[in-house]
Amino acid sequence: MTTLSLHKNTDKPNRRAPTLERQAISFTVGLYLFICLTLLAVHYAGPYMPQVEDCQSSSVSPFNPC
Repeated sequence: MTTLSLHKNTDKPNRRAPTLERQAISFTVGLYLFICLTLLAVHYAGPYMPQVEDCQSSSVSPFNPC
C-alpha cells in the first residue's frame, strides 16, 4: 500500500506560505480595525451637538436639536 505525501521534499524545513485562509483572517482583522478607528475619528472630530443643559428651549423632546 502506497501513501501519497503532500510535501515532495520532506528534508527541507517547512516554510509558512501565505494561504487563503490566513489572508482572509488578516483582511477581516484589518478591516475591523480600520472601521473601529474610522468610527472613533468621526466620533471625536464630528460637530458638537448641543446638550439639554445648553438649550434655552422649554421642549424636553429628545428630537429637539435646539
